[in-house]
Amino acid sequence: MIFTFFFYTVFSSAVLLYGIGLNTATIVCDSLKELTLPLVKIVGTVISSTVLSWIIIRHILIPLHIVLMYPLISILIYFALSVFFEVLIRITTGKITSEFNFSFLITLLALNESTSILDVLMISFSAMCSFFLLLPLMYSLKKRIDVLSESQIYGNKKALVFLSVALLILILSFANVSWLNPGVLK
Repeated sequence: MIFTFFFYTVFSSAVLLYGIGLNTATIVCDSLKELTLPLVKIVGTVISSTVLSWIIIRHILIPLHIVLMYPLISILIYFALSVFFEVLIRITTGKITSEFNFSFLITLLALNESTSILDVLMISFSAMCSFFLLLPLMYSLKKRIDVLSESQIYGNKKALVFLSVALLILILSFANVSWLNPGVLK
């Protein structure tokens, strides 16, 4: 259980290795104060849609032998819950928090990689944690680039943030030494 959490949060980070939410992270790293409502919506939508999708897949699609339909079912469930949470947030706060790619890709990742309802919850939670842990890092990188740009750097600052994250991805990928396994060389 703890291995699954660390695997999808750090070692096989959903953001750094799968690229889920990387573009969203560079956009929202400008202001961390305005992220509370979108993050609440992301957590609510991902957790509820993955659990509901897994239950429907397990109890309806598998007995009917139509498991290949699960992406369609999961996107319909995701859309319904996303609209519900969006309406709920707009009514209570009056703010818009629409977001699709990041939440739905985490939902698909959790459904693809899980074998039980506990795995669905753990994988979706750890993928969201990898995103939430990357945001302060990207915010600090952007602030550092802003400080340097006053005197030394000219050009696109978002490109420098992407290059810094690409360097982090290379460092994380370098730790994978599975190619040293003697069975791979045969």
